[in-house]
Amino acid sequence: MENRKLSQEQIDNLFELCEFHNVYYYDVQIELVDHMASAIEAIWEIHPEMPFEEAVFQVCEQFGVDPCFNASYQSLLPTISGDHFKGESVFDTIKEAKEKELSRKYGRLQWKYIGEFFHLPKIILTLAITFTLYFILRLSNNGIIVSYAIQCFYLLSLAVYLIFIYPRKFRLTIVDGKSFLLYNQFKNIRRSAISIGFSAYNIVALLSKFSHNKFFSPLSNYINLELLTAFLITFFGITMVALFVYTPQRVKEDFTREFPQFVKS
Repeated sequence: MENRKLSQEQIDNLFELCEFHNVYYYDVQIELVDHMASAIEAIWEIHPEMPFEEAVFQVCEQFGVDPCFNASYQSLLPTISGDHFKGESVFDTIKEAKEKELSRKYGRLQWKYIGEFFHLPKIILTLAITFTLYFILRLSNNGIIVSYAIQCFYLLSLAVYLIFIYPRKFRLTIVDGKSFLLYNQFKNIRRSAISIGFSAYNIVALLSKFSHNKFFSPLSNYINLELLTAFLITFFGITMVALFVYTPQRVKEDFTREFPQFVKS
């Protein structure tokens, strides 16, 4: 006898169950539904005659949750009265574990994209721009003005990106009523990039002041502050390109490929 498999209607019912138990991220729901579906089909291998409702109840009982919680009218979920569930819910523990697992997965994916961006051509470009800026700072009669000009260029570029480039090219709009952990990670990329960008701006501004301050002149015997400033400007600039342009584009492509039905055109 062929093993029983869940129908699409039954799988939809498991998604409904996840929503009833405050699992709002759809990509986390997928992980949990897959977990529950495997458990139900494992029960059917032993008891193929067992109704779906009873199998759901047994799996939820293993998780320590009430499958009847907030069940909607005409739901396929079983209608069972009585206090069957006490103590801490294993379901909540599994939900938190799945969210952490997906967060780590998405985090590794973002670092992978940043690593892909910094291939050999980018390293050579970083060194070339660093030494170009260094010689500009060295040959300039007023290095402070040069560093301020670079800092103003960064702030202007950031404003242009946030106002014009990001909304038109990288913004990802999903349908109403759905939440995704991956989408939250996507939005966090921009916030993290802005935070890192302003930190880099402050570091560069501080170094440019140090390099022209007599009090810190003894440091020049140990550290070439102009070269360090040029390197940091270049490194943070290319990192911003990776965070603002390359990584959002890759994550947007991943999301669109994985959840095309939830992306607004």
